[in-house]
Amino acid sequence: MGLDARVDEGLLDGVQAQVDGAAGGERAGQRGLAAAGQAGQDDQHGVPPPSGGPSEPPPRRGRAARARTRRRPAPRGFPYGACVPRTAAPTVRPVRPAGARRGRLPRRVAAAWWWALPVAVALAATAWRYDAKPLWRDEIYTLATAVREPAVMLRGLRVTDAGLGPWYALVHPWVQVSQSAAWLRLPGAVAAVVAVGLVAGCARRLRGPVGGAAAGVGAGLCAALLPVLVEHSQEARPYPVVVLCVTAAAYGLLRDRERPRGRWLLLWVGASTAAAALHVLSGAPACAALVAVVLLRPAAARRRRVLLGAVPLVLVTLAMVAVGFGQAPNRIGDDFPVLSRTLGLWHSVAGGTVALVVLAVLCGAGLLARSGRAGGRGRFEALFTAAWVAAPVAANAASALGGQLFEPRYATAAAPGVAVLCGLGVAAVAGRGSARRALVAGLAAALLLVAQVPHLAEVRRQPYVVDDMPSAARDLAARARPGDAVVYLGNTTRPMARLHLPPGLGLDDVLLRRDTPVSVSIGGDEVPDGERAAVLAGRSRVWLVGIRLNDPWEVVFPASSAAVRTGRSLRFDAEHGQVRVQLWARPGTA
Repeated sequence: MGLDARVDEGLLDGVQAQVDGAAGGERAGQRGLAAAGQAGQDDQHGVPPPSGGPSEPPPRRGRAARARTRRRPAPRGFPYGACVPRTAAPTVRPVRPAGARRGRLPRRVAAAWWWALPVAVALAATAWRYDAKPLWRDEIYTLATAVREPAVMLRGLRVTDAGLGPWYALVHPWVQVSQSAAWLRLPGAVAAVVAVGLVAGCARRLRGPVGGAAAGVGAGLCAALLPVLVEHSQEARPYPVVVLCVTAAAYGLLRDRERPRGRWLLLWVGASTAAAALHVLSGAPACAALVAVVLLRPAAARRRRVLLGAVPLVLVTLAMVAVGFGQAPNRIGDDFPVLSRTLGLWHSVAGGTVALVVLAVLCGAGLLARSGRAGGRGRFEALFTAAWVAAPVAANAASALGGQLFEPRYATAAAPGVAVLCGLGVAAVAGRGSARRALVAGLAAALLLVAQVPHLAEVRRQPYVVDDMPSAARDLAARARPGDAVVYLGNTTRPMARLHLPPGLGLDDVLLRRDTPVSVSIGGDEVPDGERAAVLAGRSRVWLVGIRLNDPWEVVFPASSAAVRTGRSLRFDAEHGQVRVQLWARPGTA
């Protein structure tokens, strides 16, 4: 064995002893180094090595022995800069100071400003005058349906409103805790706030690392003040929850498309299925369009994975279409202005002309910038957001053309897509590293927010949504006499009036045959039309309470109206929002 080999073995012995850290390791390392030094001196003075001359080959060793002494680079800070065998113990990582650990949380919080700021704005906008308005008729429908026993609820849904059956089933255990307006509206309020955060996440994910924060904060702030979300965030209806489900499905699709994981697959499959079940005209078209775009450009995800994940969405959509549309034949006439009503949906996303112009400019900038970007990523972003916005609007218009239903709130699922597109426009205007362009983008976003604030203030300051039943109940309580008869027009009028009328008023609900808890209708079952005049014949004073509709009551409720008016004259007539209260009395009655 030559001088170099013996020196290397001595160094290795010393290094191994120091790494092991056993008792006496330091002394063993010193002995190994001393042996290496002594070997060098012997060779310099001509002393032959103990195992023979330098020309003697080293003894053969087995594979296991060679593996144990195989060398690898020493860890950082290892003494002598030598190489160590694989059997050496790993180095212990230095312990971070306590101050460094405490500094992680502030840094993470500071890095989350792009979604935390919009969520804070949405929370403030939703909490402002949260329970100041009374429940209006649609919320009363939710309450009156959800409080019923499951068997009675199912019988009622077979007759009407089966398309919202999953929503009522979801609210049923919720109303067992409380039936107050604040508690009833809490799921929608929470869903609206969380949806704003997910909208910011979708915009940031679509934009990418460059400009992602600007896109996220722009989209989130836009979503927080969109009129359609502002109006429904304080309502006990499914629309805020549908918006949350659609936005969660979009976020899950974007994450699963980039890096397929089981949790992202579960997120978008569950959220899209829930959106279709809660509202087939709003949630199902939006989710189906997003899944179709990802299916066309799956990126890292396999198309088979996307197709299998879309199966629950398709099945639930078909089932809800079959159930819901079977109860709504020919509700809209041929003269319905589909085009003008569809174009009028811009009021759902803009509170005025200035807001509409700024929003259109930002959305156009985001769409053009992403579609013109080199490569397939930009085209995917443009297609993804455009499909998100267009699908619910097109489904609403198609439903009207088919003579079924048309309501502006049925296109609510398009609102987060508009906000995402607006956020992409803010990031496109800001550009990269230009202070002037960043200032222009910030001013445009600020102008949009300022233009949306008046609508927010107007909606929040309204004393009621459309039905001022508390004022109508005060009129009844002030003028009613014990023994007066009352006739309710419309299936939601009776439960809404009972919620606000004081107990012991003495009004006689003469037409009611089967009360609401056991009736198929939430308004209760009344006597047949042909018997109503006979039931009211002996009543001198009859109160008529109902919802003001486009057509007069004589056309919509002919039997009840004729029975009340026969032999009586109008003594009192008042309107409170869309609630109308009339008193009809016989001649000579005070």
